[in-house]
Amino acid sequence: MADDTLPAPVAGVEVADRDDWMRLAGEALGGLPVDSLATRTADGIEVRALYRADDADAGADTVGLPGASPHTRGGSAVGGLVDGWDIRAMIVDDGPAAANASILDELERGSTSVLLDTTAIGIREAADLDVALAGVHLEMAAVALLPGPRSVEAAGWLVDLWDSRSVSVVDRRGDLGLDPLGVAARHGTAASVDGSLAAIARRVVGADGVRAVSVDSTPYADAGAGEAWELACSLATGVAYLRALTDGGLSLSDALGTMAFTYSATADQFLTIAKFRAARRCWDRVAGASGAAPSERAQVQRAVTSAAMTSRRDPWVNMLRTTVAGFAAGVAGADSVVVHPFDSAVGRPDAFGRRIARNTQLLLQEESGLARVIDPAGGSWYVEDLTERLAEAAWERFRSLEADGGMAAALAGGRMTAEVDAAWSARLLRLATRGEALTGVSEFPDIDELALVRSPGAPSPAGPLPLRRLAEPFEALRDAAEASDVEPTVVLVALGPVVGHAERAAFVVNLFEVGGIRVLDGGGSVASATGVVADSGCRLAVVCGSDDPSADEAGETGEAAAALRAAGVDRVYWVGRDGGIAGIDEVLHPGIDVLDVLGRALDVLGLVRSAP
Repeated sequence: MADDTLPAPVAGVEVADRDDWMRLAGEALGGLPVDSLATRTADGIEVRALYRADDADAGADTVGLPGASPHTRGGSAVGGLVDGWDIRAMIVDDGPAAANASILDELERGSTSVLLDTTAIGIREAADLDVALAGVHLEMAAVALLPGPRSVEAAGWLVDLWDSRSVSVVDRRGDLGLDPLGVAARHGTAASVDGSLAAIARRVVGADGVRAVSVDSTPYADAGAGEAWELACSLATGVAYLRALTDGGLSLSDALGTMAFTYSATADQFLTIAKFRAARRCWDRVAGASGAAPSERAQVQRAVTSAAMTSRRDPWVNMLRTTVAGFAAGVAGADSVVVHPFDSAVGRPDAFGRRIARNTQLLLQEESGLARVIDPAGGSWYVEDLTERLAEAAWERFRSLEADGGMAAALAGGRMTAEVDAAWSARLLRLATRGEALTGVSEFPDIDELALVRSPGAPSPAGPLPLRRLAEPFEALRDAAEASDVEPTVVLVALGPVVGHAERAAFVVNLFEVGGIRVLDGGGSVASATGVVADSGCRLAVVCGSDDPSADEAGETGEAAAALRAAGVDRVYWVGRDGGIAGIDEVLHPGIDVLDVLGRALDVLGLVRSAP
């Protein structure tokens, strides 16, 4: 933490104290207090507008040093200074041979390890894994397995492959992907932990580069959970595995040493940074309470950029989202980072998509030099405060889960499904009212975009916590509009001077194009607008004018609505305040439920929407 004193005044410069600054800031805000700019995260954590060293709750430096307990600042004293973080490539190709080609390409071009989705690839036996890893120098490259329904078998196959290729124990590196509770959440398998966890883990005791057990919290984040719940689930899952491993005969040291934790990295860079720092802090507390020495409490962290934030529409924006997420994970001190290719929501990524994902990390490491500083966000009063509050919120949720019987009980009894569903409903409302924006999807859509074409991806798992991409509800609207034989349209009738309606006209275009409904210019008169309706067969119309229409303008609007109906329009909208204007079916304004408004517009046009 930075020194908690303010810089000494400069000679000749008048320095405003805190009260003076707050007063001046309030005047700039029109009399509102500075606190009115505060926001809250999905978990209810307040994010203030300003953080200073002289805040009452700034506190002393309690976060320690990198590599030292409580490990908030990093699991290692050197961080990624030597080799940077592990650039891990996700492999999802259809078939072992295709996967092998991608694996070799990734390792030759800069990736330092690979993460195999054995379910998507179709690895059904040991020979398939042998084919997928043909030509791979297993003593040089780490191989990780994504947790799946057949993780125990796949883990055994990988250990057998190391044996058959005579890879020495000290040279074995990778993750075996044993995560029965995470698999239960994503795939719907039984939410239980049996002796296979310890049995496989015992096979790799002494292989310091191998992590047999994965605590993957991304199923919860992908289904809509906030950061505090994601952390709480990882802690409760980690505790369940720690008990199973030690009950199965492993020492506490070996049990801790065979676990790795996977977290989702999102485009909210500060929350992502704080989440990884808070995770290390909380796990240090768990390990310490279990009796581990301070040097054994560090958490090995895997970062995966959020699958939920990717979009099929305007997928190029995914490059920006994953760059910010990868940046945040690197700054936060993740040991390995997987960047989802920008086209991963469209289908199976092609070579270009994988190249961009890989090069994103290479640029962050080698040109931006992110790994050259350990915990660069440390000392920021904002980041430190957010880390502390997030750790507190996660710890309380973790205690609640443990009090109710632990993670297995929370999954089997439906508690986690209910908690995540509630969080998703709240987030969906923010998306629908555009309190949270998705560029290219819920804001600034490109109605003329050419869709990317990729080979179909593997079916999504059908577990209790499904992947909920934020863009899906909006994409369902666009899909319905584009499936129509006739392009859906709405005519815009702008009354009065341009200065009175220009901003509202732009709002209309942005709003309707989100649903794939093209806005036709109706001109500045009712006569021209009805002509457009007659020529196009348009059944929707929007009338906009000034924000506070006079009696004359209100009357003119009512007449325009009547004329539009006579021309064949079924629904007439007004942009502005609800003034009770005759003939208006619906009023449009910022803060409306966009999904509801556009969904009903498509219903008027007789277009069928698929469930997102």
